[in-house]
Amino acid sequence: MKEKYKFAVQTSICLLTAVIGGFLLLVMAYSLPTQRMRQNVAASSEQVSSEGKYYQWAKGYKNAQSDTYTDASLILNAIYPGSGNVVKDAMNAPRILYGDDNNEDSVVLAAREEPRETHEVNYGRYWHGSLIFLKPLLLFFDLADIRMMSMILQMGLLFLVIAEMVKRKLEKPLLGFFTAVILLNPISMVMCFCFSVEYMLMLIVTWFMLHYHEKLMEGYRYCFYFLINGILFVYFNELSFPMIGFAIPLIFYLLLSEEGAAEKIRKEICYGIMWVLGYVALWMGKWILAWIFTGFNYFGEALQQAGRYTSDHATWETENPSVVDRLMKNINVYLKWPYALLVLAIVAVLAVYVIRRRNHISKENIRQMLPYFLVTLFPFAILIALGNGYSYVHYWFTHRLFAISGFAGVCMILQLAKKENETL
Repeated sequence: MKEKYKFAVQTSICLLTAVIGGFLLLVMAYSLPTQRMRQNVAASSEQVSSEGKYYQWAKGYKNAQSDTYTDASLILNAIYPGSGNVVKDAMNAPRILYGDDNNEDSVVLAAREEPRETHEVNYGRYWHGSLIFLKPLLLFFDLADIRMMSMILQMGLLFLVIAEMVKRKLEKPLLGFFTAVILLNPISMVMCFCFSVEYMLMLIVTWFMLHYHEKLMEGYRYCFYFLINGILFVYFNELSFPMIGFAIPLIFYLLLSEEGAAEKIRKEICYGIMWVLGYVALWMGKWILAWIFTGFNYFGEALQQAGRYTSDHATWETENPSVVDRLMKNINVYLKWPYALLVLAIVAVLAVYVIRRRNHISKENIRQMLPYFLVTLFPFAILIALGNGYSYVHYWFTHRLFAISGFAGVCMILQLAKKENETL
């Protein structure tokens, strides 16, 4: 009982520290001068104008589409000149718009300080934690510089994760990790700032887990790892595909764990609860702080938007799409020849692997496949649970959740023919 009480106290302290720390970091970011930021954004105005609202670097491929709308929103948050109340600005996340909901054109006009009619919009129900990086970067670099630095960091982090996999003799699961990275589309991760933040954070927490696995196995450390993981993903993400931050490291945990199938499933549930706790508690912390410092009821707005995004009724595009429509909308993104050829190649490799090792197929291996199988279902569960507003209308980025299924599915098949005492 004393141990559980200590765990509960430590969890509460961790959450409270995260809320206060996240708040202070945002206030510090909003204390920075914005004139130089606007100049650097103005220097990138041609890039913003040419790419438009939803830029596709490969025309006709939604997987190659960036979320320029959200990127532009974050840039407008970053260059907001200030209301005179730094704390209130940090909580409200205001931006200046020229016209009605036109983020891309507004970025260019606001950066140039065009003397036209404007209005302010607050977007305070998210933390927008990426601003603690974007604002300082814009003091010294333009958007093109930031994109190139993002590319370098992403490639470096990917290399570190692969190096850790090789170090731990996880060469065969590299096929599954490669599948996940391709389905996420690393080029799109470079082209879109809000995507890149989630992608890099996923690589960071994955590397950390691989590097410190033995230490994390001690006591309740893995519980706190997934708690902090959830905290980080709600702080930095814009609700694109944050579940990769939980599921990708969880798959690596299954690969490294020597526990039985039942214990692995129990750990999946426990770690999932901790991740959701960190995610939800920190998000609610933002609403509470924003309510205290601005007087605006962000709880009410958040609940209203949650109802809108998780509704199974009418969407922006069509009336009452079914669950099948919702799933197929996401799956159809990958119904292209390059992905079909990729799947055929992976299936062929796995088929040869299983046939050559068919003598190692056992009941224990089949049991050990179950934890991976449950992870492959995560994307389907999320797309069904979160309704049409999220998974149908925003299919052009929610489809990336299937990267989880790809990684887990490959590892599941590899497990089928795993030799006894062999590292998968």
